Amino acid sequence: MKPPGVIANACARRAGRDSRLGERLRRLVPADFVHFTRDESEVDAALAQLHALGIEHLVLVGGDGTVGGTLTPLVARFGESPLPRVSLVAGGTINTIAHSLHAHASAEQTVRRILEDAKPRLDSVRPLIRVEPDTGAARGGLIFANGVAARFLERYYRREELGVVAAAGLVGRIAGSALLRTRLARDLFAPRRIEIAVDGAPLDAHAFTVAGASSVRDIGLGFRPFLSAGIDPEHFHFLYSAASAARLSVELPALRLGFHGPTSCLHHHAARRVELRFESPEPWSMDADLYPPATTLQLSAWAPIRFISY
Repeated sequence: MKPPGVIANACARRAGRDSRLGERLRRLVPADFVHFTRDESEVDAALAQLHALGIEHLVLVGGDGTVGGTLTPLVARFGESPLPRVSLVAGGTINTIAHSLHAHASAEQTVRRILEDAKPRLDSVRPLIRVEPDTGAARGGLIFANGVAARFLERYYRREELGVVAAAGLVGRIAGSALLRTRLARDLFAPRRIEIAVDGAPLDAHAFTVAGASSVRDIGLGFRPFLSAGIDPEHFHFLYSAASAARLSVELPALRLGFHGPTSCLHHHAARRVELRFESPEPWSMDADLYPPATTLQLSAWAPIRFISY
């Protein structure tokens, strides 16, 4: 079997701390197939070499930001060539996407199982979500968020300590503030004016507090609001709500259980295209990375990729 290519984010928390990871990987595959990258230019150079080598499988080692940060240039680099299968390895501070795709094996275990043609835990084709803002470059990834979700990330990244414990603590603070109606929740959940169209059809929506789109179900801390994600390789799951902080906080237990009841305050759509128009510029996030505020965002199902998890 042809060796898989490996791209590891050398700046990611877990991958960057393992000084001997490259040595161990190069015992399994030729050195030209293993790349440690630190910025976008190094990612593109690594993809160019792997494309020239004709890889059919790519192993990505890093956190959530590594996913969109690598797969976006991957699609551009491969052009009309068939895209490689992709296996994720949790190697960053936030590894929501890898966990949602049941990717539990280490980098070495993943490479070995690919070489052995072992049966995977998950074999699924899912579309990347391409986001085109009215200002700035387009970006692809698997989890898009704006509204309170993007403002949550703004506050999260201000903290000195990052990780699951820090994120859970902030969620708890926000939920408590919502129930007590204090300033933290009021600021985060202030409704914004919006116009939404799904697959060309305008929705009866004029304000929102949160909106998101995903090709994976689990978005972190056990929350699973995107139940249709991964069912159809040509559609992603889009949702939005104009509900208050208190109303959304009451629904948190159901969201952890992945339950969509008839009284849910969230509106759900399977979509190929979504257009969001804001009254004033809004920040947005893709795969836990934040991007500058935009007044229009065009979302589309893009470049279906076969994800293989071990």
